[in-house]
Amino acid sequence: MSMNGEYLRVTPAELERALVDPEWALDLADEIQAAQEGGEPVPAEARHFTTHQAWHLLGFLLQRSAFPVDIVHGEEALAFGDRGYGPPR
Repeated sequence: MSMNGEYLRVTPAELERALVDPEWALDLADEIQAAQEGGEPVPAEARHFTTHQAWHLLGFLLQRSAFPVDIVHGEEALAFGDRGYGPPR
């Protein structure tokens, strides 16, 4: 068992809806992830990305470069409840 970084690219409208309807957001994330499982979309078209176990390395490198946003751990918790390792950010 391991902890993986999971990222989902959403539109501004999808983000607004996700903030008020967490169940819809979880369904959207599952739908997008399932759609991408069949192949490898080009990065510009991909909406779901997982770092697998490299999330910690990415965090280390971004911190060393003084990146202004904590991409790995997130900036603001979303009202989705705890999903095992804390709420999504």
